[in-house]
Amino acid sequence: MLLSVIIPAYNVEKYLQKCLDSVFALPLREDEMEVLVIDDGSSDGTAEILVQNAEVHSNLRLFYQENQGQSVARNLGIEEAKGDYIFFVDSDDALTTPCPLPVEAMNSGKYDMIGMETFFEDSDGTQRRYCRQQFPIDEEFSTCREYLKTHNVLGIVYGYLFRTSFIRQHAELRFTPGIYHQDEEYIVKAFCLGGPFVYKQGYTYIYYRHEGSSIHTFTKERKQRLMCDTMTVMQRLKDFGNTDADIKKAMRCKMHWLSVDVVRLLIRQRHSFSFSFSILRQVFNILHD
Repeated sequence: MLLSVIIPAYNVEKYLQKCLDSVFALPLREDEMEVLVIDDGSSDGTAEILVQNAEVHSNLRLFYQENQGQSVARNLGIEEAKGDYIFFVDSDDALTTPCPLPVEAMNSGKYDMIGMETFFEDSDGTQRRYCRQQFPIDEEFSTCREYLKTHNVLGIVYGYLFRTSFIRQHAELRFTPGIYHQDEEYIVKAFCLGGPFVYKQGYTYIYYRHEGSSIHTFTKERKQRLMCDTMTVMQRLKDFGNTDADIKKAMRCKMHWLSVDVVRLLIRQRHSFSFSFSILRQVFNILHD
């Protein structure tokens, strides 16, 4: 089994079939790939869609849990995965078709992580690169940490393939329940701990911006929650970095980029002075040695 695709699903009947169709179109045989979908307590037609697909695809494995959030669902997928590599896919997104999955790099068995390029698509169908950053395509790094020391890593888990054995040997590489921006924390920790790394060319993933979805509903309370969760992630990364001097050094670049993002969002989202001041004070305390 070469690949395990892990898909948390919660009330996504509008988008799920498109996601599944794109995953099953990957250039792998059924005995080379498994698809693990964790239904996180959906109350719409998600479960019915999954059952229908399981009747067609023998490599679709279904799991059901009470609603506990995306992080818990992903962690369950990690424990159940049988493939050499794990690919995290969100159930309201899709893979490109045809998808330039870096199969040769996966089969080589050389890499703990493999980076891939990602599209961002607006509700009007406009596509653009998820990130303006130019990636060093095909340049091999002896460790993920070597890459982290000089690059602002993209904090989205669906931009990478992860070697399953690498994830399992590190208890730190589990998603934190109950917060937003858990991807950011996960990616930085993975880059601190991982061995050989490479970026491969080709857009594999389409992140859809669905207008009206909860993730893009920016009330005052939600904006403050997102900002506070960013502080939680930064503090957890600081605590993680304090366990090892070289990890702390490797994380320095990313922590400063996160701080810049915080300042940018405070300005753009027009938070109150008192709230902004409290956040900036936390940033200072986190960055202060």
